[in-house]
Amino acid sequence: MSKTCERRKLIEVALPLDEINAACKADKGRAHGTIKNLHKWFAPMPLPAWRALLFAALVDDPEDDERRAYLLDVIKRLVANGADVPDRDAVDEAREIIATQFPSGAPLVMDPFCGGGSTLVEGQRLGLSTYGTDLNPVPALVSRTLTELLPPVYGRQPLHPASMDSHDRVGRGGTVARSEMALVPSVVNSKRYAGFDGVVCDVMHYAERIRDDAWELLKEHYPQAADEQIVAWLWARTATCPNPACKTETILTTSWWLSKKNNDLAWIQPRVQDGVVHLDVVTGQRAGEAPAAPKSPRGATFQCLACSSPIGEEDLNKQVADGGLGLRMTAVVIEKSGRRTYRAATPQDVDAIAGIDLRDFDSPVNVPAADGGSRNRFGLDTQADLYTQRQLLSLATLSNLVAVAHDRVLLDGGTQAWADAVTTVLGLGVGRLAQFASSQARWTVRDNVSSFEGAFPRNDLPMTWDFYEINVFGDAGPSWIQTFVSTTRSLKNVVPDGDGRVVLADARTVIAPQPALVATDPPYFDAIGYADLSDYFYVWHRRALRKVHPDLYATIAAPKVGELTAMPAHHGNSRSAAQSYFIEGFTETFKNLQESLANELPMIVVYASREQKGGADEETRWSSILTAMVQADLEITGTWPILGTTDRRMVGQGANAVATYVAMVCRPRSNAAGTCSLADFNRALRRELRPAVHDFQAAGILPVDLAQAAMGPGMQVYSRYREVLDQSGKRVSVKQALGLINAALGEVLDEQEGELDPFSRFAVAWWERYGWEAAPFGQADQLARPQGISVDDVVRAGVAAYPRPGFVGAEGAESLDREWKPSSDRRPTAWEAVHHLADRLINGGGALEAGRLMSELGTLRDPAQALVYRLHSIAAKKGWTKDQERYNALIGSWSDLLAVAATEKDGLF
Repeated sequence: MSKTCERRKLIEVALPLDEINAACKADKGRAHGTIKNLHKWFAPMPLPAWRALLFAALVDDPEDDERRAYLLDVIKRLVANGADVPDRDAVDEAREIIATQFPSGAPLVMDPFCGGGSTLVEGQRLGLSTYGTDLNPVPALVSRTLTELLPPVYGRQPLHPASMDSHDRVGRGGTVARSEMALVPSVVNSKRYAGFDGVVCDVMHYAERIRDDAWELLKEHYPQAADEQIVAWLWARTATCPNPACKTETILTTSWWLSKKNNDLAWIQPRVQDGVVHLDVVTGQRAGEAPAAPKSPRGATFQCLACSSPIGEEDLNKQVADGGLGLRMTAVVIEKSGRRTYRAATPQDVDAIAGIDLRDFDSPVNVPAADGGSRNRFGLDTQADLYTQRQLLSLATLSNLVAVAHDRVLLDGGTQAWADAVTTVLGLGVGRLAQFASSQARWTVRDNVSSFEGAFPRNDLPMTWDFYEINVFGDAGPSWIQTFVSTTRSLKNVVPDGDGRVVLADARTVIAPQPALVATDPPYFDAIGYADLSDYFYVWHRRALRKVHPDLYATIAAPKVGELTAMPAHHGNSRSAAQSYFIEGFTETFKNLQESLANELPMIVVYASREQKGGADEETRWSSILTAMVQADLEITGTWPILGTTDRRMVGQGANAVATYVAMVCRPRSNAAGTCSLADFNRALRRELRPAVHDFQAAGILPVDLAQAAMGPGMQVYSRYREVLDQSGKRVSVKQALGLINAALGEVLDEQEGELDPFSRFAVAWWERYGWEAAPFGQADQLARPQGISVDDVVRAGVAAYPRPGFVGAEGAESLDREWKPSSDRRPTAWEAVHHLADRLINGGGALEAGRLMSELGTLRDPAQALVYRLHSIAAKKGWTKDQERYNALIGSWSDLLAVAATEKDGLF
């Protein structure tokens, strides 16, 4: 389908990428108060990015530098608050511009893979109506809540206004219930409730009533003592030692640590007596160490605590087949006299879970294998296997009580819309609580901090050997009431005058009810098994909300048929069949979506790869989505790399993880598009890739993501032709084109290396051959002479040293002079600048000291930045993970260091 296009949109010409990426970094780093807190969904796109992309896709490029600068400034102000809601005046100004652009009425914003709702929320923020669809009921429910249910009840008054005595009531389980209203001073004792405060007030009211009713049903299973508040119970799986002479039931834990808080260390001390493992709890220690954990660092291998015999995966699987692994309460987390501490489990703690009747809970829904395959390990087969019996009973009870809350709200005088909104938020709370109330929840002990980690730190359901069980009636950690304290804070991001609709529908066939701007963040090939993983939440949502949203819960489990992912397990474990299904499905999808596309508007498709190392698999993922776009006769008219990481991920959290989304701007390819020879394609590719790579580097795109980002401008060249033909007249495939793009990127980086000073060029070549190891002088001499320098020159320049007679080694790995400055160096080099920056950032003073050095670099700054990308590329090819992490961290912090440098220059330090 070909649509006329009179003018390019701003998104096809320019974006303030630095400001957008800074806002995205803040959004990803914000732990509370964003729409992500309403409910978990996978790989959410940062809200500031969608705000900027949608605005830029709607307005024409003015083809005037002054007017364009004004529009870019509007975008900068739209994202200036980072993770917070933009200023009202910036939003109003953007809405006025859009209204002027569309005097006959603005188009819809349509997202056919609506996910967590960020596209739709930001479309509404810009004043547009929205239409969201998804095959999966979980994201459909989340998006419906944010864009369809909540906006109509904005500003309404609660049925149950908060009063001061309700904030201080003693809660169940010996704890104090603190309403969210106590955290919102503006509404306490107020006659009028502003914004969504009325909704929050009633959500908290009914959440407390549900908790009280649940307590009456479950209190026998939640022991309490007058002098303590139980926060959580800690558990570990157990297995019988396979040694015939031992047969001890041993503990399969990954750590004995309870706390590493300064001067208040705590751990579990196992001891074996008469063939039984006893667990003592040691607290209040100023020094000492927890015993070594029985689990080996790799794989499912343990050591028996009694006889030290190994317990391997084969032994464990045999026990699973013979009846399953055991479960042992290892310790109890409590609060006593206002202080968190720990104690050993008592018979009362253990007896409280005896005799639990689960006849009311039926969970035939299978758990997806952690590796994406069809077979699970260690007995985690159904959803019920992910929980202790008390967790199952508690979640089932809370879900049942939410299911009757809708009628309760109506009886209390609420309208249908009010009851729908309040009850749906309560139902989402059950799913949110489940994230912290299963065996997927881990007690994580770091230096000076012990924390409650929920399920899905990664997008899978791995085997967990030890976990915590939260006291759902407590007031610490992610309990029932605290769940809503967290989730309701997300409502500030909902657009008060939003107008939207969300339905279950297939992107291959759905048509928008009116012309639309189609903008979406579709599934990432095989990176996430959305439907499989969403069953974790679906079973609870369905139980709680089936009567409120009957259209979402027609099946026992989340629908799997039709999901546009390339999961081999859904295709007879055939990777090729899965890939073919993905390409065919998305080709059909992109052709269909063009039917909904408003005339003169582009389509925005945001894509990212799986969070793992690049290589053939990543190439397959990208070639698949791009092949579908090309086969659907789409032309890529612009690409933008969007940052999707935080400082916390730069080092030590898998620095090879993809942290960049690529926003591809597409239009239906003109019927007049011609063919192109391979030679012409290569020439255009190199001509257009050079400035694009420079822009990526200037924007601080992480080195690990540079290859992914470069696919965009490369495919922009490829997709503008109907076909690219090789010398024999055969069509060049997308996969072949990606290989050519990667080769061209390598050439661009090589050219940048050629622009370095000769001493840095020597260091790069030497390091690529020998890394940080020393090598004979003769090798260095051969490498230095073509550069017109000697080895002594290189050593005097500080990029290499003589570690021992007759040998040369690169400088930069360690033992760097923290007083080094270019101004005091006779031969300052880009190599030295890079490694002194990295050293100070990571090992010596952090961003402040590194930023101060940045202010001294002067003309070394740009070549140093280019050099970091080159070094990361070499480290990636060599598999030098530690070096990759270091260079990735430096680029990830580059903009922060520039900000410190600017402050330093202004003399503020």
